[in-house]
Amino acid sequence: MVVEHICGFKKEIFCRECGTELIQNSRGQLMCPKCGRRPAILCPQCGRLW
Repeated sequence: MVVEHICGFKKEIFCRECGTELIQNSRGQLMCPKCGRRPAILCPQCGRLW
């Protein structure tokens, strides 16, 4: 699943622990549906937290 940052940057991101594709919750935060991890990733386009 391709996730989209608020600045418009889109990318397919995978969990570092289990390799599952990350999803976005209703507030736009990234989350792994398999292990429940919530990574803090900086957007490469605008530099803000995802």
